[in-house]
Amino acid sequence: MSNYRPYSPEWNRKRYLTEAIQTYFNDDIDVEIIVDDINCALEEQRDYYLGRAEKLDAVIAGLNK
Repeated sequence: MSNYRPYSPEWNRKRYLTEAIQTYFNDDIDVEIIVDDINCALEEQRDYYLGRAEKLDAVIAGLNK
């Protein structure tokens, strides 16, 4: 974490991610589960933002009528 100023938002994000990953290893979780959990978290975020983008597109379409 030497690339970030201590206790900055960037430093905290990296620390939280590092701690979460370390928890998987400490708990001896299978690699496939780790990868599945990461993919699931990213897919949830993608779906959330796609939903927001669709709402924004609907608003824009309504404005352009």
